[in-house]
Amino acid sequence: MSRPFARNRASDARQLARLIRTGTKRTLKAARALREICEAYGVHLPELRVRQGRITLGACRVDDAVRLARLLGAPSPGPDVPDADAVRDLLVQAFSAATGGGTLDVSVREKASDVVELGALDARAARRLIGALRF
Repeated sequence: MSRPFARNRASDARQLARLIRTGTKRTLKAARALREICEAYGVHLPELRVRQGRITLGACRVDDAVRLARLLGAPSPGPDVPDADAVRDLLVQAFSAATGGGTLDVSVREKASDVVELGALDARAARRLIGALRF
């Protein structure tokens, strides 16, 4: 007796595995490019990594967040480094403008006023960010 469903399940499994590999490769490639660009500009994102198919940017110092916002076209905050709340707002606006409406979650750590926590991006948003930084 023929088992057509077994063939279909095996074919579906192979196709699913191929899609996962392709998606993972794209995400890893985008994370690597983003890390290289940020390092070249002196923006330190030591916690940048791929986690659950998304690129987690992680914690960064306020001065690095200001530098990233400036690279994305934000106005200069002046000679003094602004507080973390102001930097959060500056970076959120700059990211959205530079990526054509993309969003980046940015939060301020309660007990670390010199650190902001940057959220995660999917590969598409990361590629838009990379494009904005390459100008």
